[in-house]
Amino acid sequence: MAAKDLIRATSSLTKASQCREDTAIISKAHANWEEYLTPAPMSIAFLGELVFISSKQDFSIKAGEPTGGFMFIKYPDSFRACLLQVCNSGWEAFNEAHKSMDQIRLHTQNVPPYIKTAVDILVQNDDALVKNLLPDTLDSINNISASCVELAKSVENKFAHVTKLISELLETCTSAKQSYGTKLEEVRNMLEYQKVQKDILEKENELAEKEYVKLQKLQDKSYEDFKKAMDSMPSGWDMIGMNFVEAITNFLTVPLKLPSLAVNLFKKTSENPINTYATNEVLCQSPMLLLTAQTLYDIIQKDKIEWSKVVDEKTGKMRTDWLKEQIENLLSSIEQADQSPTKTQAEQMCQEIITICTDLSSRASEDKHDNDTKNKKVIKQIKSVKKSAMKFDCSAKKITQTSALPVTSPGMSKVQSSSTGPAGQMSSENARFRIEQMKAQFESASQKYERSLEKMEEKQRGLAEILNKLRNSDVQDIEFDSTIKMLAEGLQAMGILQEKWRKMVQFFQMISNIINTCLKTSLQDFTKNAGNSNLKYGSNLFLKDMIYRQAFEACNIANQVNMISGTYTEISSEYLMDRINSLGRLMALDPNHPRFKTERLALATSCDNAEKQIRACVVKNKELYKTKCKARLQLIENQLKSILPPTSEKETTELQSIVASGFKDDTEDGDQFY
Repeated sequence: MAAKDLIRATSSLTKASQCREDTAIISKAHANWEEYLTPAPMSIAFLGELVFISSKQDFSIKAGEPTGGFMFIKYPDSFRACLLQVCNSGWEAFNEAHKSMDQIRLHTQNVPPYIKTAVDILVQNDDALVKNLLPDTLDSINNISASCVELAKSVENKFAHVTKLISELLETCTSAKQSYGTKLEEVRNMLEYQKVQKDILEKENELAEKEYVKLQKLQDKSYEDFKKAMDSMPSGWDMIGMNFVEAITNFLTVPLKLPSLAVNLFKKTSENPINTYATNEVLCQSPMLLLTAQTLYDIIQKDKIEWSKVVDEKTGKMRTDWLKEQIENLLSSIEQADQSPTKTQAEQMCQEIITICTDLSSRASEDKHDNDTKNKKVIKQIKSVKKSAMKFDCSAKKITQTSALPVTSPGMSKVQSSSTGPAGQMSSENARFRIEQMKAQFESASQKYERSLEKMEEKQRGLAEILNKLRNSDVQDIEFDSTIKMLAEGLQAMGILQEKWRKMVQFFQMISNIINTCLKTSLQDFTKNAGNSNLKYGSNLFLKDMIYRQAFEACNIANQVNMISGTYTEISSEYLMDRINSLGRLMALDPNHPRFKTERLALATSCDNAEKQIRACVVKNKELYKTKCKARLQLIENQLKSILPPTSEKETTELQSIVASGFKDDTEDGDQFY
């Protein structure tokens, strides 16, 4: 099999449009329109029932006034007025959500054309063009992102106001329980949970900002690492050098994804959230760690060490010394991360590789090749560390939701297309590994998506039970305790929507961070005299590719948000806005008006119908998702397996076992999706 055939097949599978689709599939459980829309009909129905309840006999809740006075409640002398205040705030939030989502849809439609312009500039062999025109194009994307941040924040703030208002109302009522004789321990627990969630979200924002600062430092270091590695690379290792360049650019794009995953990766416990970020910081090093282990494994041929690959015949230097330098540099980066089990695991692998490289270099320089016992021991160590690195890479891809088939950047594609000769053992094995990783990724993503939908259904059932009970009761029969419990359920529903809109804010903050990193780091480096490399792939091409990958990630996120906002606007227009308008009419009616009961019943019925219709859309979307997964995997297998040399069943089973263990779900994973 020719190297060119494998490169051509891989390139045909890693076009920008295909990689965007892969991202949408892999991150479906964490970025989908369902979680913005599914709670909506029930929440609107909940507000409608509050209007109905408010028509009953009124009373004051002032006895439960919190220390420092009321922050959000305007009319503590009237419980009925408080309920109407909640309804009005909720109505405003849903109206704002629809308007903002439509504007976000229109804004994000403009990102791909700007990205196309950026790519057109980057692929030109004109460095002056990059320096002069690219900043304006990237600034335009940044301006779009800034506008969308404000739009998303305005909606998040609206839902946040509703949750704070309901929380204050609940706290006031439960603290006045002696007056009303209620037993509301469950409600107090819900309030405590909401406070914990609020603290988590605040910490998350602080950490996301710190990660952005780290990302800029990482960019600077990666460029220096590239120059140093390429300048000292052994002769005859051009292809391996290109693999290292690819690993550097791959590991750089992992941190770009991390802020958007913060909500999902936060454990809803007292665990220190810094540990989660520390884990991610180490996981992004997995491409380099894996490649170093694979390069060592390439020294083994038919269970024997091929010593000619250890020594650079032109210079007499040890190639394993170069590998050792790369892994020592990697280890120094890992050691700077905060302590976590993942960090310990990565450090152990680095130390093992350093030990192996030191041993091979020492024995090669002394011409001590014939000790079979030592050779077998080293081969066993290499196989073991390679297996560990493969598992580690699978875990990294699972947690960071990074595709096993990343997009091919223009500079890399140009250099790879000129490759000649046969594809090596490492290239073939890596292709098989990526196929199995994509299978596992899609299966894992599908399971997570399924669980996220189940979680949403579960959340809906609690509110549905209370709603049905209230709908079947006369207003005089509704007890105060029932009203409070319903408010608590409503608080959860509104809290979910607030959290989703906070995620939307994070999406756009991340786009801004990526573009700012491009402008402040990558482009500034590019404007300097980059110097030459002993590869066809020099510093300028590396920086162009880095800018391309960053722009691609920004477009990737914008594409996901555009899909969410487009579907949200369409479904909201069809199934939600009439209900929101109906809620507005209900609030405006006098409770004694003959149309009040009719309007209430009409709102309840239409909300139930809307929920059924949205659920049908969710089911349809789930089937479409499965079809896309299957079609993409078939294409990958057909394109790559047809040109790869055959492998034994034992080797295939072993590879599948390694990948499966890396993608194995944690018992706590269920908490991450909703």
